[in-house]
Amino acid sequence: MPTTNCIPQSVTGSENSATSEERMIELDELLTVLAKAYTNDILAALDKGPIPAREIAEISGASRPTVYRRLNQLEAVGAVETTMSMPSNGQQRKEFRLVIEELEFSPVSDRGVVEDVDFVASN
Repeated sequence: MPTTNCIPQSVTGSENSATSEERMIELDELLTVLAKAYTNDILAALDKGPIPAREIAEISGASRPTVYRRLNQLEAVGAVETTMSMPSNGQQRKEFRLVIEELEFSPVSDRGVVEDVDFVASN
């Protein structure tokens, strides 16, 4: 049975909570999502801050169904979280926020495996 690498990610002081929490990132699943089409463009859009899927689709050039699929996958592995906002028009809308600020890999060892992966959580 193959092993799945889980990387703890420390998240401090989110908008909805003043406490620190630790999340587990499924490394294999995260790498799978990162390899899919449009993921990098979606992550670039999310880097601007909390944003609705419609705007992510406009920025990334991906269709809305593709954007929602990637966002759901990124949320499932712990890289994105969903929040609700109340714009000035009074209608609630779902926004997505990137919770990983940085992803750093160490070089591959002579055994062909990644030796170290660091995640930095955004605040």
